[in-house]
Amino acid sequence: MKLSTTLATLATLAVAGWASGPSHPLMPIVVSPAFQGASCPTPAATVPADKKGWKHGAEEYADFTALTKATGAQKTQLALAFAQKYPDSDYRITALQMAMSAQAATPGQQADAVKTAQELAKSPAADASELLSADVIEAYVVPTITQPNDPEMQAKMNSLLQAATCGEQLAASAPAAQQARFTAILGKAKGYAQLNLKDYDGAIATFTQLTQTDSKDAMPYYWMGIAQVTKATPNYDAGIFDLAKASVLAPQTPAISTYLNTVYTSYHGSAEGLENVLNVARSNSAPPADFKIASKVDLENAAALANYQKALAAQQAALLASPSFAGIEARLKNADMSAGEWKKVKGVTYEVTGIVTAVTSKSVDVAVGAKDAATAKADLHVIMAAPFVKTPKVGQTVDVSGKTESFQPNPPDPNTPFLLTMVDGNIAGYSPAPKAGGGQ
Repeated sequence: MKLSTTLATLATLAVAGWASGPSHPLMPIVVSPAFQGASCPTPAATVPADKKGWKHGAEEYADFTALTKATGAQKTQLALAFAQKYPDSDYRITALQMAMSAQAATPGQQADAVKTAQELAKSPAADASELLSADVIEAYVVPTITQPNDPEMQAKMNSLLQAATCGEQLAASAPAAQQARFTAILGKAKGYAQLNLKDYDGAIATFTQLTQTDSKDAMPYYWMGIAQVTKATPNYDAGIFDLAKASVLAPQTPAISTYLNTVYTSYHGSAEGLENVLNVARSNSAPPADFKIASKVDLENAAALANYQKALAAQQAALLASPSFAGIEARLKNADMSAGEWKKVKGVTYEVTGIVTAVTSKSVDVAVGAKDAATAKADLHVIMAAPFVKTPKVGQTVDVSGKTESFQPNPPDPNTPFLLTMVDGNIAGYSPAPKAGGGQ
């Protein structure tokens, strides 16, 4: 069963907390086929500080000095102006880094930070560390500022995926202190781009790896849950667990719990049982092997089947005369009729016909009323009154009589096979002939 795609659009919610960044919209937007990849920029050799110079003399030095002393918006303006004025400066990329960092930290200028990062990444003079800083800024900022139905969504997600992919390659060689922090930012950006490009399986693989590394971060679980319930063949068990895990990790973010509730109630038919799901999520970092959520269709089918079985049992009990074995069995298997029926038939002697399914020197199992020995299943166990004079064979049809002693399951259980036990049994042609006066 696949829920309406409107569920996916309901994930377009302002959710705080990603990468410790500001509130941002979260949405699996239908945009384009998944990004196929592009070549990453080749890092330039790192130029030692003592090898850098002031190609434009004192004026360049003075402008850069003023830049380093500036703060806030002025720092951004001076940094961008320096980069434009001195395109061949040994310090141009440093200026771009300063502008990029200042823009990223200034409300309303995050989109400009991304543009600056992209400009830096295009510079053939940027070394590995400088390229990595640009990739991390883009990976950090883009998911926090993305808006629903952005007409440039395809280009932005492809650029984000490239920045995240190239950044991961560079981070692998970064100092250990940076690797863990940068890898988490880049990984989440990569999965976010895959999600919005409809590469749901790729996003799930990315987010799964992130949750295995850090099971305390809500966002990979949230986005993975969206991917699980939005892909062509949804996995609602995994998706709802992931959304529940995100909800318990970020209880201060109502947008996540709202989306969870929408998906759960749409799939399950009501909010009943959702608290149990949340409790499982509190105790596990991944869905347990036996984790299963019944869908609305599952519940409707189960209810319909139960009603059918109940009606069928009542019909069989009504149509079959009580003295017949079939009638007795139908009533003894009915939870509402079993006790009353047993009071009537306990200790009563009956004679029935059936196929032998098992035999010992003291007893015989019979499938009453069966016609095919290959499929016959015993529903009667008879303890003989006396040893056989001739032992019946499995598969033979026999006439057997006996006095009812017990039945199982008692009380009735539809999951357990029915078996009635008789004592003082006789099988015509196999038991000793009755003695004169009615004895054996």
